[in-house]
Amino acid sequence: MRANPKEEFLRLGFRYAWSIDFEFVALPGHKPRVVCMVATCVITGETRRLWGDELSVCPFECTDDELFIAYYASAETSCFDALGWPPPRRVLDLFVEFRGLTNDRGRGFKNGLVNALAFFDLPTIGSEEKDAMRNLILTGGPWTESEKQLILDYCRSDVDAVIRLLPFILNSFNGNPIQFGQALLRGRYMAALGVVENNGVPLDRHLLARLMRHWDRIKGRLIISIDKDYGVYDQGRFVEARFAAYLMKHGIPWPRLESGRLALDDDTFRDQAKTHPILLPLQQLRSTLGKLRLSKLSIGPDGRGRTMLSAFASKTGRNQPSTSKFIFGSAAWVRHLIKPEPGRAVAYIDFSSQEIAIAGALSGDAALWEGYEGGDPYMAFARRAGLVPRDATKASHPAIREQCKQIVLGVNYGMMPESIALKAGIHVDRARELLRLHRATYRQFWRWVEGIVDKALLGFPLETVFGWRIQYPAGSEIVVKERSMLNWPMQSHGAEMLRLALAAGVEAGLMICAPIHDALLLEAPIDEIEAQAEMLAKIMGDASELVMGPGKRCRSDIKIIRYPDRFEDEARGTKMFEVILQLLHEAESELVAA
Repeated sequence: MRANPKEEFLRLGFRYAWSIDFEFVALPGHKPRVVCMVATCVITGETRRLWGDELSVCPFECTDDELFIAYYASAETSCFDALGWPPPRRVLDLFVEFRGLTNDRGRGFKNGLVNALAFFDLPTIGSEEKDAMRNLILTGGPWTESEKQLILDYCRSDVDAVIRLLPFILNSFNGNPIQFGQALLRGRYMAALGVVENNGVPLDRHLLARLMRHWDRIKGRLIISIDKDYGVYDQGRFVEARFAAYLMKHGIPWPRLESGRLALDDDTFRDQAKTHPILLPLQQLRSTLGKLRLSKLSIGPDGRGRTMLSAFASKTGRNQPSTSKFIFGSAAWVRHLIKPEPGRAVAYIDFSSQEIAIAGALSGDAALWEGYEGGDPYMAFARRAGLVPRDATKASHPAIREQCKQIVLGVNYGMMPESIALKAGIHVDRARELLRLHRATYRQFWRWVEGIVDKALLGFPLETVFGWRIQYPAGSEIVVKERSMLNWPMQSHGAEMLRLALAAGVEAGLMICAPIHDALLLEAPIDEIEAQAEMLAKIMGDASELVMGPGKRCRSDIKIIRYPDRFEDEARGTKMFEVILQLLHEAESELVAA
């Protein structure tokens, strides 16, 4: 077993290693209002307790030889940012490491500090006591002197709990140490994420207030406006039988459940709308009615949307923020509420065909990588497979390109011919033939990805180049997860890529407002947005090369929105947004007339 934490940190060259915790009040959409802080140095044993005005000056040097240890560190670094303290340069987040060590656990497994302590049979305060103290803090004060001491003692209890947990995380479950450099990379991301969460996304709060005021009236009219082309609603209720009749009339194939009923979940509807654009307004309507609660969007008094981004919540290591509180988690048209303030602009910068780039680079398949580098991997497959002439383009062969696109994307998810046929709108025999051609064209990719599945099925861990891992338990039950195994390397390395880019961007002084799957939202003054967007795109390219290897870079696309314009998602949300604005205008006009 590796040395104890004090000895290990000294060996690594740290002068200080602070277990740190803040207590704060954070109303929805607000930056945290810090109440107090407690920190204990694992090396020296010194404890610092600060309250109120004592927090006006940072008590730390925040140099490379000063380590900060926390459980869910973005909460602590958001407090550094809110207080105007310099950012910590070295962070070890025990939440992230515990999350990684238990990444094979089921959906119901919890990763809170109390759960981590219980996992290792370590003592912790009771949940009732913890809830009582949280409720006391959330009152916002004022607190009596005795209550202040209780809050400080409670804060100290979390600091001590992190110290108790520390050797178990450092030495993993079986005595094997964690890779400390990789852990610091993950901590670096959590440190930057606290700043990003505080930045928030600029929103048109005045328009949002108008929409909320008239939303009940708008929803009813929205159903009438959209459903006139479908006839699948009855008194505001979606009727499956009517929808089945619509599909039959228009010759649209649709996935079914084992029971024989139509699969009507959000993912199926979204995928089908991509394949059959005629369904897009209906899909957006269902998304709007089913998930959207405008009142739940987490917006501060400064008009900025802020919410916890739930880092590492996905098995692939991606964020999973609340779909009701995060502006990019709601129906696509809601993104049109993103609007920079006067003199400001935002840039949406996303990796181009990120998963295909990762698959080509990491598999070592020269043909697949060449197709990505050429700018259109779908036409590249069509040409290599002999489906189109060598000089064919997207414009000359759109139908075949679309079929090839569904194949190239579908194989990354382990999609079967039946599913690909549905998505591409082709016969299943055609889908089988295209899959056969893909296997013949990209043999090295298929050897690589099938080797990954074999490894996982045998119970060996899958791991990214920077150490995020998952280990499925060996056995027959895992067969049903084979498709997720196929995509895990692409998704998890994409997450690594974005984390590196976000951290480097924040450290470079860029105002990043949000990470969105494979994209970053940047904000800057109008006269600086182009230069800063190019700078961030280069940072993203550098990050991709660190993940995929020397000479392998993932392209980025840049979309800039300058005041007074607003964010637009023309492919999915613009028409719906225009309909809703018209309904809002009608509702307001009727009130004025009345």
